[in-house]
Formats: sequence, C-alpha cells, structure tokens
Amino acid sequence: MSAFLHQALKASSVIIATLQRQDSLLYEKHTRGAGGDISIGVDLYSERIYKEHLLTLASIESEESGFIQGAGSDYIVLDPLDGSDNFLSHIPYYGASLALCDKNDKCKEALIINFCSKECVIRQDSQCFRFYLYEYESKQDKAFMPLDSTPISKCGIFEKAYSNPHIAKLLYENGLKFRSLGASALSMAKAYEVNFMLFMGEIRKFDSKAGLFLCENLHHISSKNWTLISKDKHIFDIILNFLDNSKG
Repeated sequence: MSAFLHQALKASSVIIATLQRQDSLLYEKHTRGAGGDISIGVDLYSERIYKEHLLTLASIESEESGFIQGAGSDYIVLDPLDGSDNFLSHIPYYGASLALCDKNDKCKEALIINFCSKECVIRQDSQCFRFYLYEYESKQDKAFMPLDSTPISKCGIFEKAYSNPHIAKLLYENGLKFRSLGASALSMAKAYEVNFMLFMGEIRKFDSKAGLFLCENLHHISSKNWTLISKDKHIFDIILNFLDNSKG
C-alpha cells in the first residue's frame, strides 16, 4: 500500500468515527465552496482531516477550499464528502473521492470510499481492488482481490435522473432499469457491478477524477453533455446512441 493510500485510509477511519456520533455541528451550513455548492460542517471537517494526513505528501485541490499548498509536485483532487444531501437526509450513501495526480494532471492513484458501508475501491499502478476498511485496519490487505466486473446485474445507476425525465423515459423504453443514488463518485466506483452509470451534464473533476481513473478498463465517455460508463458494450452502445440522438 502506497503512502498516499495508507494516509487516505487512516484519515477516512477518523472521519467515519466522528460522523457516527452525528454531532449537530456537522449539519451546519457555511459559505459556498470552491466547487460551487454551499459547504456544511461535515464537508469542512472531512477536508480538515484529509489535510492533516495528506499535505505532507502532496498539495490538495478540494471542492471546499480550492487549492491548498502541500509538499512536493503532486496534488490530490479531493471531494471530502460526496453525497452531502444524502448525509443531511440520513441516507446511508455518502463518502469521499481522492485522486493523486502529477504536475501534468495525470492521475497516478485513486481511492473512493463509502463512509457508511466502509467499502473502498482503489487503483494503484494498473490494478484496481475492492475491500472493506476493516480488512485494511486488521492488516488483511495482502488478501485483497482484484476488482473485476460482476457477470450478473439487473440495474444501472442514473445520477441527475430527476432533472432529465426524457432520458429516464428512453431508458425505460429500452428495458434498462436504474436507480438514482445521489453520490456521483461512489456511483462511478459501482460501475464494475451495475449495468451502467450515467450522469447527465458536465461532471466536476472533484466528482469524476478518481472515478474515471478507476473505470478506465470499462467502456466510458465523459464530456460536457454526459458521463457514461458500462462494463457491457451492448448496453453502452444502446445508451450512447439515444444520448447522441436526443441532443438539443
């Protein structure tokens, strides 16, 4: 395990322990963050813990505070809380997304973690792995299994479905079931297991940098109009075709 992934997992463990206490300060609204959304207490707390653990390794570009100078020439694209509305609504689907990049913006390593299930997806070198945080904390990391596409799944994930009813209708008409889960980075990390992951509109790098790196081995496209990922070439082509035909 690299220093970046080790420190990111240590920070995540600290954050999860605090979130489980549900302190009222975590729910307070603050100012608008660098990513354009209003920050809440948990966003800023999570960012602070990641800063404490990671700034000795690299700078950080965070959705909340923008660029934060750290050591070396690398930088980390950080969404310290992916799925803030889910957190505020007590829906157990939120976490964090971290991508370690070099000075040329090339992603080197990535972690997406679900704070509720403690499920982690990482990419180090050219390999992706899925595991649970307790496996890492109990030093079972040598037994981590490579992340492979599951052969059977019934649904995809369609983020922003609520604002794209015409696309939802096309999916329905093509027999493509979906769920809308409300945390884009976490949903990208699930792309190996579900039929597809679709996000309509231009996705921010805080939500997508780690996820696209993790999903490079799958069929994928990301533009200002949509992000589509699928393990299934046939499903990928069906969705891409009606996305192309529905433009405008």
